[in-house]
Amino acid sequence: MVFFVLSGYFVGGSVLRSGANFSWQHYLVSRLTRLWVVLIPCLLLTWGVCMIVEHYALEATLGVSHEVWHSGPKVGEYSVSFKTFLANILFLQTIASPVFGLNTPLWSLANEFWYYMVFPLLAIGVGLLGKKTIFLHGLTLIFALVIAWWLPPAILNGFLIWLMGVAVYSLQSKIRPKNLIFARIFLGLSVLLFILALCNAKLLFVQISNNESDFIVGLSFACLCLLLTDQQASQYHHPIFNKFSLYLSEISYSLYLSHFPVVILISTTIYQSQKVMPEGWTLAQFTGWGLLLLTVASLIWFLFESRTAFIRSKILVLTNLI
Repeated sequence: MVFFVLSGYFVGGSVLRSGANFSWQHYLVSRLTRLWVVLIPCLLLTWGVCMIVEHYALEATLGVSHEVWHSGPKVGEYSVSFKTFLANILFLQTIASPVFGLNTPLWSLANEFWYYMVFPLLAIGVGLLGKKTIFLHGLTLIFALVIAWWLPPAILNGFLIWLMGVAVYSLQSKIRPKNLIFARIFLGLSVLLFILALCNAKLLFVQISNNESDFIVGLSFACLCLLLTDQQASQYHHPIFNKFSLYLSEISYSLYLSHFPVVILISTTIYQSQKVMPEGWTLAQFTGWGLLLLTVASLIWFLFESRTAFIRSKILVLTNLI
């Protein structure tokens, strides 16, 4: 839900910022290169991990460890077929196919892609983008509504949270606490509310549905983001903190797509999917595994994600020639 809000802020904000100059060509090339340059290698990584797991711990592919991992395929959902591979490349997981192999976190990538498609269509339909006629506005709006009708309810529920990020972008210049003390108080309260929302999502102090919990987490984080956009509240960051934050932001997509197959590989080969107690030596091991996940993500970023801008520029040249 945090990721959806951030995505709405950055991607939805960039769409609104383009205004009358919005170009589907540039937008689609930008979005698809951003997604595919890392997704395709990580799907191949997932396939390799699945081959190892099928050999050493076949039961993990049957869904028996889903409750222990709080993720992974459920019973009957595991698939590494070429059809599923293609469906995941086309962002149809959870819509027309399961996620590929053991990489269950890929469910949210389908959400993201279709939010990327629906939002510009809606924005054009209501006259926020482009220089279209009333007829084309109406036709685009109908197309957006047809896609929304086709998408599963779970994806549409997430779209409301994604739109909260767009709202943050739209409101950031309009809502500014003028008093620095009040700004810090509001920021502190927003952090507290966000933490409480996260805790309730996992511990259920208040009995609510998953959709309601997701909505509360998204809304509380959106409020926090709105205050974080205030430069007065963020001007005291330490240079080391800034560099580390930039590093994490740069590898975050590679980390998101690569971490779970590596976690599954460690779980099924080193720990044989058994639960372990949070003792000193175990916590030290988990720290090491965490560093390994960051290392793998950094390598994928270096080999693939860091080349995104170069690949995008080459594709744009080709599309302009065509």
